[in-house]
Amino acid sequence: MLTDIHNKEGWEQGREEGQVPDNIRVRFLRDRSACSKNRFVAHLQSWLNYRSFNTQVLAAANEWHREVGFDLCHQVTIAAWRMPSPLWRLPIPFVWGPIGGAGYIPPVFRPMLSPASRQFERVRDWQSALALRSRAFRACIRETAVVFAANEETEVLLKPYREDRPMFRLPIASVSEEKAERFRRREPATVEDGPLRLFAGGNMEGRKGLSLALKALAKVAERGVDFRYTIAGGGPEIPAMKALAETLELGERVEFHEGYRGDAYIGALHRSDVYFLPSFRESTPVTLLEAVLSGCYPVVADTSAQGEIVRLVGGSAVPVESVQQLIQGLADAVVWCAEHRGELLELANEAGAKVADQFSSTSYDRTVEEAYRIASASR
Repeated sequence: MLTDIHNKEGWEQGREEGQVPDNIRVRFLRDRSACSKNRFVAHLQSWLNYRSFNTQVLAAANEWHREVGFDLCHQVTIAAWRMPSPLWRLPIPFVWGPIGGAGYIPPVFRPMLSPASRQFERVRDWQSALALRSRAFRACIRETAVVFAANEETEVLLKPYREDRPMFRLPIASVSEEKAERFRRREPATVEDGPLRLFAGGNMEGRKGLSLALKALAKVAERGVDFRYTIAGGGPEIPAMKALAETLELGERVEFHEGYRGDAYIGALHRSDVYFLPSFRESTPVTLLEAVLSGCYPVVADTSAQGEIVRLVGGSAVPVESVQQLIQGLADAVVWCAEHRGELLELANEAGAKVADQFSSTSYDRTVEEAYRIASASR
């Protein structure tokens, strides 16, 4: 395993906790890696760090290959397709992914973003256009033995460049039997005459569509529905969203929480009826999967990976046609949840069983093994 220096602490902790098998050897590349405490800045830095890592990884991998003589190379990354790997140049079959990053926020929805987030989307659009034309991307996507696409939209984007070469769908996360059992909930979150409890979690960037969720909840409040909405996690949009919640007079109905960990996180999900976060760009939304496993009925926008998942397992995936239509559709979905409180846990548990099956670690392992077999045969 060849990885960046910023992962060293996590690897060492994993070894101490017995999570890393004894037959796994790790080498760390580079001697330092910048990471800001500001989440938005850290996100940008992560791209720069990954670019820097890619400029050095081929030489390091070649040197290690000369020592050992590897049979296959697999670059496991949460980076998008825009950052092609140079490792296809190794004299052994190369597997790339899972990669995502094909999500897109339509221009009509971009006024919901902060100025910094709108600029980020413009730069991202420009980078996408350049990347599709770049020699580095085209060589990597063509010469790689097997590509893993994290979701449907990425698979559709990459398919014309792969042509008939092997490509598998593989999410960036899987669910073990132990995890599914740990998150499973058997009792309703709240009594039916109490407030409907909604939850959202993660790094609250503009692409999450939180402003649309709050505007939808203002309509829900006007219709007399009692609810409480917990937004767990930090992110660059939180200050603006706090101000918006006050402007919409949502008051004590909305709680901004710094974020939960471990059993406290599972407990927060178990106290919730609905997972409510529209979102526009996701590779594999892990918090959504965990919420559904925990018995939360999902309400999302029908776009990107979260829409694909909810259409697959069950829940409300609201069509994305216009800003006002989406806000109204989200509001209607929440009102429906309030009117069907007695059914939500059963519906969510059915969806959770499908998540545990579709995203199972066993299925994940089988897909990887099959891809490795095909890649090895290409040698």
